[in-house]
Amino acid sequence: MFPMVTGFMNYGHQTVRPARYIGQGFMITLSHTNCLPVTIQYPYEKLITSEHFHERIHFEFDKCIACEVCARVCPIDLPVVDRKFEMDIRKERLLNYSIIYEFVYFWQLC
Repeated sequence: MFPMVTGFMNYGHQTVRPARYIGQGFMITLSHTNCLPVTIQYPYEKLITSEHFHERIHFEFDKCIACEVCARVCPIDLPVVDRKFEMDIRKERLLNYSIIYEFVYFWQLC
């Protein structure tokens, strides 16, 4: 008799917990219905950009010394610097510098 009662109690707990989670999600959805829309009228209102937005990335290939400081400083690792150590001049030579612009656009929206 007792195993049957504990089985019903376990079943009750297993059904109440998901119902509570669904209720919490529904309450969050209802709380967002009271918010105003985020649409702006562009020419008349300007969009406030995030603090991570720094316009276009400026790079001069001739002045680059391949130190990779730009890649280390970037918060989302956008610049990719390919370099090669030249033995005859004992310096790093820049082979390729590329920026992944898909991440730049995504980061501006956050």
